[in-house]
Amino acid sequence: MKEIYKNILSNMTLDGDTTRNKNDRVLIVDGTNTFIRCWSSIPTMNENGEHVGGVSGFLKSVGYAMKQTKPTRVVVVFDGKGGSQMRKKTYNGYKAQRSNNKLRVNRQYADLMSDEDERESMKRQFTWLSEYLHVLPVTTMIYDNVEADDVMAYIATDVQKEGQQSVIMSTDKDFLQLVDEKTIVWSPTKKIIYNRDKVFEEYGIPSKNILIYRVLDGDTSDNIPGIKGCGIKTLIKRFPELVNDELIDVDELLQLAENKRGSIKLYDTIVENKEQIITNRKLMQLKDVDISGNIKMKIMNRYDEKLNPLNKIKFLTVMTKYGMTESFGDVTKWLNDTFGKIVIK
Repeated sequence: MKEIYKNILSNMTLDGDTTRNKNDRVLIVDGTNTFIRCWSSIPTMNENGEHVGGVSGFLKSVGYAMKQTKPTRVVVVFDGKGGSQMRKKTYNGYKAQRSNNKLRVNRQYADLMSDEDERESMKRQFTWLSEYLHVLPVTTMIYDNVEADDVMAYIATDVQKEGQQSVIMSTDKDFLQLVDEKTIVWSPTKKIIYNRDKVFEEYGIPSKNILIYRVLDGDTSDNIPGIKGCGIKTLIKRFPELVNDELIDVDELLQLAENKRGSIKLYDTIVENKEQIITNRKLMQLKDVDISGNIKMKIMNRYDEKLNPLNKIKFLTVMTKYGMTESFGDVTKWLNDTFGKIVIK
């Protein structure tokens, strides 16, 4: 396993390189995804007996990703207020189940925290996390009416220049459609780096055609319905064109299905669900994000701002303030090992 990781990371090592630019390799963190995942699964408590898993888990998860991918800088992006509204205009069922299915904190707290306690815990920890990020050499972004996915994709595809690499950190499989020679994806749960070879190895199709699979498979977490019978193995069997290293877009797939209509039920099903498939493409595609020119300008301006240097004293002060001095063991060593090689200028 270690040898496999060495091969995957072979093009990412920076041994002795002192000529790095801060944008050479940028870790772009799905902040909302990471915070909620850690808040709901990590039972860590602080010295006062309060649940702090969202904060400690977030920082450790990002720190671990940094050690694995060796970025020159880190950008953390959160969903803005009303971020889902644009997609809900396209499909009013988008994320509709989330208001009905309450997110629960780690089951260890099931009998200790009421619904109100959990809401307050999440709100409190998010505020604390903001204070930690403020004293670290990271760039944070959040814009009203824009989802983190779109900001992250825009940075990776448009803001990053030729010769610069983006490392997207998220459990959201939609980001796999962006994997190419300059963009890779780090899965914090699988502990896997998805480059083009890894995507093909796992899915049997190139990353440029992952969107087709996602559109047909749907996404239960976002309440996006899939098309029945469109598992990856069946798709490859019925549409062998997807395996080739050539882009097949949704319109081409629909035409292929139309041409074979009547021969196999799957082709008929795809044609009959054409409207849902086109809607799913609008909801899931990240190559050409639907955000305003004004927001794009704000992203670029924020991206170009000078990074604040690591402030160890203030970080320790925040840890003491929230009773988390024992959460990281040797804090100074953790800070040096994690953020010591970030390029400020």
